[in-house]
Amino acid sequence: MLKQISPLKKQLVKFTLIGLLAVSVDFFCYFILLTVLPEKMSETIGNEALAKSISFMCGMTVTYFFNKFWTWKKKDKSKKRLVKFVVLYGIALLINVGTNSVLLYVLHQYRNLIDFPFKYVIAFVGASGLSASFSFMGQKFWVFKSQETIIVH
Repeated sequence: MLKQISPLKKQLVKFTLIGLLAVSVDFFCYFILLTVLPEKMSETIGNEALAKSISFMCGMTVTYFFNKFWTWKKKDKSKKRLVKFVVLYGIALLINVGTNSVLLYVLHQYRNLIDFPFKYVIAFVGASGLSASFSFMGQKFWVFKSQETIIVH
């Protein structure tokens, strides 16, 4: 059965499974950090943005190692690839934290949404989905690009 699945679909399945693990780590760290960070930080940085940034980096670490070895099957120790990954995830971090912040703003500011339950979960899922899509494309076609990767026009 697995032999009938195309390489792209296998990569998507592996990326998704690893992504779920990384998002779980991200999610767990996010809520732990929201309860641990001192209130005075919110005056300068904002607890939500700081917590989301740190938790995202925890998930990023899981993503790099599992995707490198399992999804993309890269065994070498390429510093260039690591730098590309960090750049990609730096951009993904901005997308993730920005989306999370915008969604929280919308959910907290609009009268019809103030009593909406699970605001943090909704913002987290929206931010994670958008940054994960960006990350998959960046990993496949830039960071872990193989000789067989062909972009069809």
